Amino acid sequence: MNAQGGIVDVRHSFPQVDNKTTTLYQFDTMLQENTDEKQSPTGRRERNVEARRQQILQAARVLLSRGGLGALSMRKLAEEASLSVNTLYNLWGTREEILKALTLDARDRMEASLPKNASPDDPLDYCRSLVQHNVRGMCRQSELFRPMILAWLEGEIAGHPAPVEHMAHSIGILSQVIRMARKRGFLDTALKSEQVAWQIQHGAQFAQLQWALGRIDDAHFEARALYGLNLAFLGLVKEERRPEIQAKLKGLERKLRMSPMSEEGTS
Repeated sequence: MNAQGGIVDVRHSFPQVDNKTTTLYQFDTMLQENTDEKQSPTGRRERNVEARRQQILQAARVLLSRGGLGALSMRKLAEEASLSVNTLYNLWGTREEILKALTLDARDRMEASLPKNASPDDPLDYCRSLVQHNVRGMCRQSELFRPMILAWLEGEIAGHPAPVEHMAHSIGILSQVIRMARKRGFLDTALKSEQVAWQIQHGAQFAQLQWALGRIDDAHFEARALYGLNLAFLGLVKEERRPEIQAKLKGLERKLRMSPMSEEGTS
């Protein structure tokens, strides 16, 4: 199986042979040549480089979890990774570039852990499952994601823009699902799918920031992100699906009403 859990076609790992004419000795020789080719100095060097890059990212995870951005100095990173500071610069670059790589790596790991039964048969339910999966994944690894989010907030204040790749990636996925939903008749709107996706993402990001700051707990983080998603859908779905969306919103409102930030007496 590969890193994403898929089945690898092992046929491409072996040399092609003619069963009628190839002897066992010849096959063994061909297999050995194939193995030697894969273990060439260039291949080993690339694997060693990648191993050290992952070593650095793991060290960054540990330091962020321990003490946030303040603990993520190049000297401490080098010590934690058992590498020289020069190696860090050569393999990744500056501290901000390492933090960016860690952010994108976290996104890739989150995607790889998507449940295998999540499919866009119903695009609206699929969007909900994506949002729910991402929120719960962050909450399960709060010791990493909270300081990572706060590190980027601190960096923004200091003039170091946060990476936009992971946000653009999420918006791209949402846009694609929204276009699919409109094409298949789930949505009835002329609004641009990219703008709808941007708005959903902004709402989820604000909830994420409130969670990272400790102003809302895990349950309210999920409810707030899903509320924004369903609220966007309410103005896009056809009439027959609005009662379903409204029911989901009402259920989420009951959860949000218990939030310490909710005002008493609101309806």
